[in-house]
Amino acid sequence: MDPQTTLNDLFDAIEQRDWERVRELSDALLGWMERGGFPPEVAGPGTLGKHWHKTMATFVCHAAVARANEAARRRQKGGTDAAH
Repeated sequence: MDPQTTLNDLFDAIEQRDWERVRELSDALLGWMERGGFPPEVAGPGTLGKHWHKTMATFVCHAAVARANEAARRRQKGGTDAAH
């Protein structure tokens, strides 16, 4: 797995409002890091260290899933936050 590519794909999926893909990519990246894989560089230089980037990547994944869940609730209520 390339965590940097996965993170970039996650940002693209969020922008496209492809909430199923958001969940898949978030789960994949979280699983990768939980198994000891290195994190992507999310915010700030690489010199901030692995722990910093893992914490930031974990936050991004959880925030993305929360956004996907919010969109699903809107769809259930007849809102307009659907995937393409």
